[in-house]
Amino acid sequence: MRRRGVRVETVGVRTDVREGRRSRVGGVVLAAGLSRRFGGNKLLACFMDKPLVHWAVESALCSRLSPVVVVLGHEHERVRVALSNLPADSGLVFVHNEQYAGGQSGSVIAGLAAIETVVDAAMFLPADQPLLDGAVIDRLVAAFEQGGRDICHPVVAGRRRGPAIFGARHFAALRRLQGDVGGRSIIDANPHAVAAVSFSDETPFRDVDCPGDLAALLAACPGVGVNRGLSRAHLTRALGLREARLIAICGAGGKTSLMAALVREFSARGERVLATTTTKMAIEEAEGPWRACEAGGADDLLAHSATDLAPVLAYRAVDRARGRLLGFSPEVIDVLAQTDRFSRIIVEVDGAARKPLKAPAPHEPVFPRTADAVVMVAGASGLGQPLDESTVFRAERWAALTGLRPSQPVTPESLARMVIDPKGLGQGAPAQARRALFINQVDTPERLAAAERVLDCLFGLSGFVPAQAVAGRLEPVSSVLLIRERERCSEAIA
Repeated sequence: MRRRGVRVETVGVRTDVREGRRSRVGGVVLAAGLSRRFGGNKLLACFMDKPLVHWAVESALCSRLSPVVVVLGHEHERVRVALSNLPADSGLVFVHNEQYAGGQSGSVIAGLAAIETVVDAAMFLPADQPLLDGAVIDRLVAAFEQGGRDICHPVVAGRRRGPAIFGARHFAALRRLQGDVGGRSIIDANPHAVAAVSFSDETPFRDVDCPGDLAALLAACPGVGVNRGLSRAHLTRALGLREARLIAICGAGGKTSLMAALVREFSARGERVLATTTTKMAIEEAEGPWRACEAGGADDLLAHSATDLAPVLAYRAVDRARGRLLGFSPEVIDVLAQTDRFSRIIVEVDGAARKPLKAPAPHEPVFPRTADAVVMVAGASGLGQPLDESTVFRAERWAALTGLRPSQPVTPESLARMVIDPKGLGQGAPAQARRALFINQVDTPERLAAAERVLDCLFGLSGFVPAQAVAGRLEPVSSVLLIRERERCSEAIA
C-alpha cells in the first residue's frame, strides 16, 4: 500500500498475543532518523549481539501493543534487513517515510496514518532505547487504560521520559506537527489530560545518541559478558513453570515483584490468573497488574470473577490498622485450584518483613497441599552483609541451620544450604511440587558473582536441590542473567 511519501508493508498476522489480551493501543517505533550525532546509523550498531533497533521492536512485540508499526527512513533497506529475523507471524507493519530528512514529525504522521483507524490510542517509541522492556510498555498501557486521562508518559525523578501514549482525541494535533518535533508541545498544551507514571529507575528509558552511550548501557547490564541473550528469557520458562498451575512463592527479597512479573507473562498470553496469599500482604500491593478483589471465600471469589478476564489479586479482608491484606487458608486455595476458573493461581505463602533474606519459623511457609510448583526467592543484596535482623528475617534460625555466627557476613554457601535444608526455605513443601530458586536483586557485577557462587554450591550439595535455579532482577524490568538446571548442572535457556 502506498500513500504520498509513504509505503506500507505488513508482515504476517500477529498470533503471539490472544485477541482478549491485546490492547486498543497501537505502537509506532520511530526508526527513520539520520543519527547525525552517532557518526553512522546507530540503529544498526551492535548491542548485546543484536542491532540496536531490534531490541526496541522486539520489546514492542512482546507487549500488548497492537498493531506495532516501524517507521523506516534513512537506510531503510538496511534497517529492514536488521529486523528480518523477527517471527514471520509477528504482524509487524513497516512504513517507509520517504520524507524522513524533514524531521521526526513526518515519521509521527506516517506511523499514525498506518494505524489511526484501528486503535483508540498510539504509543510512540524511540528506536534507540534498547533496555525498554515489554513489561514497562505494558505498565504504561495499563495506566492509560485505567487512569481516565488520554496522554500517558513515564516520569523518573520528576523528569519526563519517553515513550508517550496519545489518545485518539489528539490525533488531529499530531497530524499538524511540523519539523523535527514530536508530541512534546501537545503534552505541554494539555497538562490536565496527562497521566504521569512514576518509575524509580531510569535504566529502561536511557537512549543512545553517541557511541559512548552504548558502552554506558552495557555497564548497566550486569552479566552481559557471561550470559548474552538470557536477559529476555521469560521467567515462566527460566523457572520451569510452563506446566505449573498452582504456584507457591516463598522466601524474601521480591516475592510480590515476582508474582507481579509472572502475572504479566501469563495474562499477556490470554490466561486467566489469580494472585493471592495464605498469609498477609502490604495494603499498597493491591496496586499492580491486577484487579484487587475482597472475597469471603472460594464461592464469593468465584462469583466476583465470573466474567472478568483481567488478572485478580484476591484477599479475604483488610487490616487497615496494620496496613495488611489478609489472605485465605490453604484449603480455600485448594478448592479454587479444583475449579476451571483460573488457568494459573500464584500464591505467596510466607512473609519476610521486607528483608532480602529469611529463615522460616516452624509454622511456615503455609503451602496449599495441591501446589505443583514452589519458587523460593532470595535477595542478592543480603549476601555479604552481617547476619542480623536488618538483613535476615529470623537471623537466629539462619544461624542455627547454616552454622554461621551472628554478625558474620552472609555467605553464598549459607544461602545454598538454606535452600536445600528440610527446615529451610521450602520447609513443608508438597512432595509433588517442582522446586525452583530465584535469586533476585542481581544488579551489580559483585552480586552476579555472589549469585553464581550460590548456584555453584547448590548443585554440589545433597538434599532438596531445586530443579531450576535462576539469578536475575525484577526491577526496573525483569531480567534473567543465570539459569542452572539440576539435570544438566549447566547454564541454559530453559
